[in-house]
Amino acid sequence: MDAKGYLTVVFLLVSFVTWAVSEDSSRDTREGEDVTLECRFPPQPSRDTLTYYWAKNNKQTHDNVAIGHVPLDANYKINYRVDKGIYDLSISNASYDRDNGKFECKVKAGGSGTNLHVQKYTLTVLTLPQQPVITPSSYVTVTEGKKQELTCSSIGGSPDPEVKWYRQ
Repeated sequence: MDAKGYLTVVFLLVSFVTWAVSEDSSRDTREGEDVTLECRFPPQPSRDTLTYYWAKNNKQTHDNVAIGHVPLDANYKINYRVDKGIYDLSISNASYDRDNGKFECKVKAGGSGTNLHVQKYTLTVLTLPQQPVITPSSYVTVTEGKKQELTCSSIGGSPDPEVKWYRQ
């Protein structure tokens, strides 16, 4: 080798390709029932460099409900088989207060935090509304030509109940 030497420059380009970013899927379940939200992506032989998690988004908060194979609530279970491209969240005894809202499954690249896969669900936990109440009362005597206002209301219900008036 002569005195000039050689300078070798090696550029290493590491890139991650997003597998899929899906549209919101909607799921309904009755309060007290079990439901599974599926997350599917290309199988991964090595899970060391990737982070898997489920998060729940409300209008005010963004909470992780599972990280890797560890659920963060006793009512949640994880089917963690990333070598088969499966990372499902099973919710037992669905509750309106706890589970009604938006869920996201995310697979992120280690280090960069780049989203490789995002799958979103809007989960509606169905609950019955209370019996409708008519005020001033269910039986009203009205004099012809005079106005009488009646109000019908119901509390609760998911989705919001639709109240209709019928004449008999």
